[in-house]
Amino acid sequence: MFAKSMLLAMLGASAVNAHMIMSNPVPYSKDSITNAPLAADGSDFPCKLRSNTYDVTEENTIAIGESHPLTFVGSATHGGGSCQISLTTDRAPSKNTEWKVIKSFEGGCPADVDGNLSGGSTMVDPYTFNFTIPEGIEAGKYTLAWTWFNRIGNREMYMNCAPVTVTGGSSKRSTEERAPVVEKRTANFPPMFVANVNGCTTKEDIDIRFPQPGDDVEFLGQPANLAPEGSTACTGTPTFDGTGDTSSGSGSSGSGSSSSSAAGSAPTETSSAAPVPTSSSAPAETSTPTVPDPVPSSTQPAPVPSSSSSSSSGSSSSSGTLTGPCSNEGEWNCIAGASFQRCASGAWSAAIQIAAGTTCGTGRSAELSISVSKMARQVSELRFRKRTIGGYHA
Repeated sequence: MFAKSMLLAMLGASAVNAHMIMSNPVPYSKDSITNAPLAADGSDFPCKLRSNTYDVTEENTIAIGESHPLTFVGSATHGGGSCQISLTTDRAPSKNTEWKVIKSFEGGCPADVDGNLSGGSTMVDPYTFNFTIPEGIEAGKYTLAWTWFNRIGNREMYMNCAPVTVTGGSSKRSTEERAPVVEKRTANFPPMFVANVNGCTTKEDIDIRFPQPGDDVEFLGQPANLAPEGSTACTGTPTFDGTGDTSSGSGSSGSGSSSSSAAGSAPTETSSAAPVPTSSSAPAETSTPTVPDPVPSSTQPAPVPSSSSSSSSGSSSSSGTLTGPCSNEGEWNCIAGASFQRCASGAWSAAIQIAAGTTCGTGRSAELSISVSKMARQVSELRFRKRTIGGYHA
């Protein structure tokens, strides 16, 4: 528990004004959007409501069936997490808007890291993501939403929205190429998952599995961080969700399985081709690709050292580790770039190992600077490419 609180404090110290913002598709009112999460009371849901929420900075045109990049700026990745891409035909969404999911990223979004990246609020996220407007979505004007539930840190929900014009697809695709897609069963576009702003709270330190992820699911994080199959995505009674119904708080947010809603009613399949059908019935159950269940980590947090030492500022070993009492509460000590400790409750804590592939700035300081090594980033990018090709896909 002490190690967890230390990590949370470390993330908070390095994440000021550096949260993530979707850069492509280009959001509504790009110049006025902030990088903060949605308000905990849900008052700015959806799309970070503000005076000019739905001013169009740039119309994003995306063809059905063609891969489109999803990119971000910022460095406070909070250990990654799980994200969704959703659509609605409403060009000025409200809390009553019905959203439909077209892609879910479970783990590794917006980055597959143990903490935060370094670089500040204007840093371009080195991790790349893609989504496709699927068959079953009609051409027309939509609002696209990116939603993110961070793995480490405060229980938050991030949401950016963008204006999108969906076109009829590439003219280069022949009838023979399209035939296998057309013959598939009716596409499943479940409601957007909503939590941490509506009375239903996600669990810390895991990449959540969405109750209803839809047909297009990508696993990008570490298997050990992914919630077990069938686990509850959030706990508590949601006051609103992504189904467009705010009257009873029922919906998918509290469910841990795609087979039932928080209210316990079983979803039924919809045959509507549009992402927002006229019927309020929930979408069909989908099967989630199998990935390994999490395995317990072999790394345990070190115990807090005794504060019985007589030194007021702590004594230092040859390795740079400080022990005993300390006077500058909250001060950090990075040991040779490989581990860190903090002045907490008047005593230096035990040294905690830095996550693999990262390093800290050696010495004592008011803020702990964490950076990702070049080699670790290259390895992570190679791992991502391997998974995209087929590592965790059904």
